Amino acid sequence: MATRPPQHDVPSTIGGDGQAPAVPERPPAPERPPAPERPPAPEPSHAERCRTLVASTNRGALSTLTATPEGFPYGSVASYAINDDGDPLFFVSLMAEHTQNAMRDARASLLVADVVAEGSDPLASGRVTLLGSLSSVSDADRAGVRDRYLTANPTAAYYIDFGDFAFYRLGVSAIRYVGGYGRMSWVDPKNYARAEPDPLAGSAAEIIEHMNADHGPAQALMCRNLAGYPDVTTASMSAVDRYGFDMVAVGPAGRSTVRLGFAEPCRTPDAVRQAMIALVTEARSA
Repeated sequence: MATRPPQHDVPSTIGGDGQAPAVPERPPAPERPPAPERPPAPEPSHAERCRTLVASTNRGALSTLTATPEGFPYGSVASYAINDDGDPLFFVSLMAEHTQNAMRDARASLLVADVVAEGSDPLASGRVTLLGSLSSVSDADRAGVRDRYLTANPTAAYYIDFGDFAFYRLGVSAIRYVGGYGRMSWVDPKNYARAEPDPLAGSAAEIIEHMNADHGPAQALMCRNLAGYPDVTTASMSAVDRYGFDMVAVGPAGRSTVRLGFAEPCRTPDAVRQAMIALVTEARSA
């Protein structure tokens, strides 16, 4: 048998004492630094939310107090416009029950609710009740109020000059806001009067419907990887505004309200689309 060339010898792992040398331990891999915590998602103040809700539609539930039977809340659907302070302006028939009620007792309220997009939870949506006193608009202010009302309610043009109708203003003195699960407060009327309606109010319902119809899995992914809800299985958008958006997340432990913020305020639907793409991309790489 041929002798193996010396350069082909395999070095022995056995020492002279017949024991294998100690194998040095591999140093542990450096720990991966924890992902930085996301700052709290920015969101509108409750005053801004109320102002946005009231400005986003022209119809609500007007409640007055009945004379017979005495003292009962009487609800009716009423169209309205708003003045610069957010006070509702009504154009009502003098024969209407709510007008007759207001002539006897000026206390009243207006309930305005968010439009609920298909697939969204109505109890996760916002609603606001404005409480105050109804008073007739003065002759000096009538022309300006008339213009505002027609801008908000163009179909009223055919009866806007009827003699048995009158303009009334609800002077807001108290406000109750409910923004969904766990979000509610009494809002200072002065803060409400100063607040700016959200620029996305007119397109929010369409954005929500699109996100829930086409991007449900992406919302669940954002809840798991960006919002700290690792067990979420499904999620649906319930609200969107210039600062961010709310979702109702569902998992084994039940339902949770989750909010994520945009990097910068979004004033258009296209800006929201770009912000959503950035957040989904971040969630996929997390």
